[in-house]
Amino acid sequence: MRRMEDVRYPVPRSLANPEIPDNWRGKLAEQLARGHKRRALRFLDRMMDQRWPLFRDDPTFASERRLALRLRIQLLREWHWYSEALAWLCLESELSPGDPEAMVTKEWLMQTLNIPGTSAPVGAEPALDAANAWPGVAGMHELKAILERDVLMPMREPERYRTFGIGLPNGILLYGPPGCGKTYIARKLATRLGFNFREVRGSDIASTYVHGTQGLIGKMFQEARDKAPTLLFLDEIEAFLPARNGTDLWYHYAAEVAEFLKQLENAWQSRVLVVGATNLPSKVDEAARRPGRLDKKIYVGPPDLEARVELFRLYLDGKPQLRVDLLACADMTANYTCAEIELVVKEAARIAVTVPRVIELADIMQALMVVKAQHDEDDFERYRGMAEE
Repeated sequence: MRRMEDVRYPVPRSLANPEIPDNWRGKLAEQLARGHKRRALRFLDRMMDQRWPLFRDDPTFASERRLALRLRIQLLREWHWYSEALAWLCLESELSPGDPEAMVTKEWLMQTLNIPGTSAPVGAEPALDAANAWPGVAGMHELKAILERDVLMPMREPERYRTFGIGLPNGILLYGPPGCGKTYIARKLATRLGFNFREVRGSDIASTYVHGTQGLIGKMFQEARDKAPTLLFLDEIEAFLPARNGTDLWYHYAAEVAEFLKQLENAWQSRVLVVGATNLPSKVDEAARRPGRLDKKIYVGPPDLEARVELFRLYLDGKPQLRVDLLACADMTANYTCAEIELVVKEAARIAVTVPRVIELADIMQALMVVKAQHDEDDFERYRGMAEE
């Protein structure tokens, strides 16, 4: 039997921040790997309180002290300790009143906790309960928080965002391993925004682009403008905007890529939000990934525990079953993508139907011996870092 002190817990992604000093990272990683969250927070408290006073006459805070405060808030959010995160974020907002990210994150936390904001405009929609804000999208809190802060809130409160010089992204690039629900997330985002949703796959018109038909690119954007507001979703966007790297591809696609970039440049002025999806962001032309085009890059990773529970519930719904323990299923499928979990349920159904009998947990376990996860944690971290390549 393993002793409790031998159990290792996953280290939060926040510690991957290159700004964190190595000695901090080592100390925090060791504490958090052992599950000592409060000890880790006390370490950050010492970094804030012992080295420098909490308040100073100088309005510019020491970088390490501010980093400790921000890291504390990030950890609290990752652990879903939203009330405590909000308390510290209120302090951060007071100390850094010109920081738009702190103000916007504070507003999102208040909406998540269903706390009325003092700055909400008259007639504004009431804050949505976090559990009901994204129906059908369980878990994935980090992803939903980014979309709420950077896409939905600028639409709901444009004046507040303009005050801080922030607007809606001109375009969004969803990237990550295949089978993790990028198309599903794009559809849900369109629903939340109240936009028309138009999906175009690169493979659908690949042969046309090969022949250099720039007119079809313009037609695609014109149709999106005619039905604005529109979320124009481009799956496998590297087929539309292949990286021009000096090979023959440069000459073959130069006119098409240039036309696409021209249309993309001011798409949002016509109320067209372009969302692209790719498994390989480095294969998307570099010019398309610069600010003003696909200027917001969002990683869509594998479903977390809460999302896996809901995925099993969804895929088992309507099938004859014997009270399958969904939490047990989710525990056994870490690193499985949404598509792989769907395949597990289908395989379990095939096993049960040949007996025949209803689906049981044993069928899920047997199916997991056939359907293996194609990626591990290291793979997902590599995918996460691809957008910076």
